[in-house]
Amino acid sequence: MWMAAATAQPAMFWFNDPVGPDETVLVTGADLDKVTSATVTRIADGPNDAAGRETSVPILQANPLSLKFVIPEAFKPGIYRFTLSYAEGALSGRINLPTIYWRQGNLGDEVSPGGWLQVFGRNIVRQTGRAQLLLLPDAGGAAIKSVLTKGDLWRGAFRVPEQLSPGRYRLRLFNGDGGDDEWADAGSITVRVTQVETAQSFDVRAYGANGDGRFDCTRAIRAAIDAAKDAGGGTVYFPRGRYLISDMIVIPPGVRIKGERTDLVNLVWPDLASLPVALLQGTSRFSIEDVTIYASNHPHIISGGFQFGDTQAPGAADIAIRRVRIRASAFRGLMEPDATVQRMNEFHRIYPGTAPDTIRLSGNRIEVSDCDILGSGHSLRLFKATNAIVSGNVLNNGRYGTYSIVGSRQVIFENNTVTAADLQGTGGGISTLSKWVSASENIFVGGNTFKAIYGWDREAMTTDGPGGYYFGHAESTLPDRLSLLDAPNPYPAAQDWSGTIVMVVNGRGAGQYARVRTFEGKPPNLSITLDRPLAVALDRTSEITVAQAQQNYLIIDNFFEDTGVAAQAYGTALGHVIAGNRSNRTSGFAAFGLSYEHFQPSWRIQFLDNHILEGNVYRAGPERTVFSNEASILVRGNQTATAAGRPPMVQAVIVRGNRLDQDAHIEIKGFAAASPGVRDIVVEENTIGPSREGLTIDRGVAWWLSRKNVEERRILK
Repeated sequence: MWMAAATAQPAMFWFNDPVGPDETVLVTGADLDKVTSATVTRIADGPNDAAGRETSVPILQANPLSLKFVIPEAFKPGIYRFTLSYAEGALSGRINLPTIYWRQGNLGDEVSPGGWLQVFGRNIVRQTGRAQLLLLPDAGGAAIKSVLTKGDLWRGAFRVPEQLSPGRYRLRLFNGDGGDDEWADAGSITVRVTQVETAQSFDVRAYGANGDGRFDCTRAIRAAIDAAKDAGGGTVYFPRGRYLISDMIVIPPGVRIKGERTDLVNLVWPDLASLPVALLQGTSRFSIEDVTIYASNHPHIISGGFQFGDTQAPGAADIAIRRVRIRASAFRGLMEPDATVQRMNEFHRIYPGTAPDTIRLSGNRIEVSDCDILGSGHSLRLFKATNAIVSGNVLNNGRYGTYSIVGSRQVIFENNTVTAADLQGTGGGISTLSKWVSASENIFVGGNTFKAIYGWDREAMTTDGPGGYYFGHAESTLPDRLSLLDAPNPYPAAQDWSGTIVMVVNGRGAGQYARVRTFEGKPPNLSITLDRPLAVALDRTSEITVAQAQQNYLIIDNFFEDTGVAAQAYGTALGHVIAGNRSNRTSGFAAFGLSYEHFQPSWRIQFLDNHILEGNVYRAGPERTVFSNEASILVRGNQTATAAGRPPMVQAVIVRGNRLDQDAHIEIKGFAAASPGVRDIVVEENTIGPSREGLTIDRGVAWWLSRKNVEERRILK
């Protein structure tokens, strides 16, 4: 049995940033009640900037699991070093250094010479004039500078030099604040020269297609595709015209479907009596560009990277859908009510998600850009996608339709418009709703517009994924190995535990997390191996939850109008930032920790600088029981335990700098005083306009701090 040191020393697990002058820092860890003093120093911005003096600051709300302090008001913005002293030593940290969530190149985990490279996280670019990203070749030699093209606190976009040599490079990031010691490790990336695409082109008219909209061109199009396949790849080209197709078209690897121009080329399917799997289907290395697709009764429209339903095809990768317009409706024309019901029943029978997907893609290096999508059901489904870009699209959800990003990682979802083309259509979000996934992580949702969503729960952007694997006691046998002392969930969310998240929710070591590397499930020796050692060993008082991971979502600068909840974390969540968003006639922003068929906590969530304009809402949730209410920023731990000593559902949340113009409030609810459902909340620098609630914090919230909030008049209830 591995044993921790006999005398427990304070340990630090996390602290929040970005943080400015006269703002609160929340530190979580173990044995922090032993800290006796705290100091803060501002680090100079280079040799011409005077270094700050070490300044003592009061410790606020010290307890074994957390403490708080405030950056001195007189300090300038920048990077701050803090020191927490205790009898036997000290802990220190630097606030506002880059915290890297992930990096992504134009080739996914790789970048080409002259290509783009983006870095995501917190405090990525603080001063655009000074920020830098260096590439240091593993083979040796001088560091190479990239060019910053745009950047903010949450991401930096860089262009690497055209003459960059292939090979492996270490990345070093400087966010513009601090001096030579404030560079951060941003991981590594491989530079790879891309293969030149084949220039061969196969005109479908040369194979018998005529594009008059009446002649069935299916055989001719297949012949052109076969010719491209036999040649080792190429472009199947559609000149101006309307091409009637009566069956599924399979696109082999290496083949590109390309029209003369989106508005000039129509691919047209009639009502199909017997539905194939999809209208256009491929597994890897294909693209569809510059066409318009029309369909009536239809299956999935475009399917890429799948086999056998929802199973990812081996080697699924390099799929691109660009400048494609889709207008597919199974409810066209003067359809009688009975026929409408029959068609809906057929959809419910065929599709587990109640309707077909307009675009469904799985695999590595996925792109959907500048498309205009409308179908009878779900507009877009990404499943186990990695290094995906969804940019500049219009996504119209159909009847019972959603958009969904399922079990994916390293996804950029930006500058899209998401709406519902049917009053029973809804929004969507990020989830782990599949028995084939164990994690979802590193998702950027930025600069999008979500509007006019009225069906289902009306959620514009939510997280989802019920269930889990284990909730019970555990103790350390090695720094990276835990023995499970209770029975696992007999109905786990999925069979594979690899990649799931372990969160220590109670007892010794609470507040730590790791990911599962392996699970040993032979009773009575149940154990898990972690991907990293825990800083504080667990003992028999420790309780953990193991669930599908949902980690590091950046929900930044979006606009939400006429939806239910604008953006929320529902269930398991770690490290999300919801910042700079605007809401009009939505129920606002929320974080829920709850028992969602399993213990699912929400940790380290930050709501920063969001703006709620018009707050009055009607049947907008975030609970479907709400009829008419104010919008809110809601932090809620659905604690149902009444006995003392049960773990909180939510901890370490920052609600700062938000502006609520009218008929909106901030609400923190943990329900149970004996075992608070929420702990360690900072609510500061928020402005709340006329409201019936203002700022409310119930008795089930522990170790909360409220400061520098402005509340206007209360409206009489």
